[in-house]
Amino acid sequence: MSTTSNRPAADAVSDVSTPSVVTLARVALRLHRGALVTWLAVVVLAAAGLVWLRSLGMPAEILGPPDCGLQPDCLPREPGVDPDLALHLQLSGATVPILLGTLPVAVAAWAGAALTGAEQERGTAAFAWTQSVSPRRWVAVKWSVAGAVVVAGVGLLVPLYVWARSVPYMAGTPLDDWTVQPLFSASGPATPALYLLAVTLGAYTGLLLRRSLAALAVSAGAMFGAVKGLPLLVPHLWPAERVFGWDRESVPGKAWVLSSGPVDGQGRTVSMDGCYSDDDSLVRGCVEAKGAEGFETVYHPASHAVPLHLAETALVLVITAALAFAALRLLRRRTA
Repeated sequence: MSTTSNRPAADAVSDVSTPSVVTLARVALRLHRGALVTWLAVVVLAAAGLVWLRSLGMPAEILGPPDCGLQPDCLPREPGVDPDLALHLQLSGATVPILLGTLPVAVAAWAGAALTGAEQERGTAAFAWTQSVSPRRWVAVKWSVAGAVVVAGVGLLVPLYVWARSVPYMAGTPLDDWTVQPLFSASGPATPALYLLAVTLGAYTGLLLRRSLAALAVSAGAMFGAVKGLPLLVPHLWPAERVFGWDRESVPGKAWVLSSGPVDGQGRTVSMDGCYSDDDSLVRGCVEAKGAEGFETVYHPASHAVPLHLAETALVLVITAALAFAALRLLRRRTA
């Protein structure tokens, strides 16, 4: 009789002592409510700015020579060019994508210093682990909540940026160039994935170093290296196409040209020194005298844009998964 009467009380104690995932998520949001409010403000202000950018570019038109659009620096000095077009081109083609591409450095620094590093340094993480919350569960919930909030915000800004850039004056002109970095990455799914990588990298660094300032510096430095290094890999993540011959105009329009130059019969590059000229016949005669048998151009056609976006995103997610696995393994060793 006594065993039966005590069982509900034991179950109630068990339920109270084991917080649910929802409860842990609420605790995580409450602990980092300052960062949450700051991030929401950033997203709202950025979204409003992108809406304004769209309104700025909609009525803009190229009144002067369209070729001027290929050199943004010449736009303000051309009297026949709409000043709104110059401002829209500068913001949408350089400022916004650069900000979207470099903000993950700040996110990684925050994750390293505040998400995990500060708890490890103060010992509050160890206290939480004694309250019927396993280390892996607590870290996983905090990482998931932070990652979801950050990715949701960026997931809103990326399509807004694409929409703000899709204005009439760019349609069918060289200004709509998908091959420019960081514009390419800022327009695709790799950007939200990059922010998730920033959160994961920072969280892992904080767990590894157990010092908030050290984790901040290392996370920011490592993420800066990732932001600068990953775009260099993008053109090589999908097989490129090649064209060989003396006609250097055979490459399709809006192609991403990776390399172009004269080669000999064995595919070795022939030096162009002393062969530069506006006359194609003179260039051909010069490189032929050096043993060249044609120009080889390696490029990505416009149809490769989607596969390159997906390949870049997959690479970032694989790195993110590897860091998350390493963090869980680290926690398992420390708490075994």
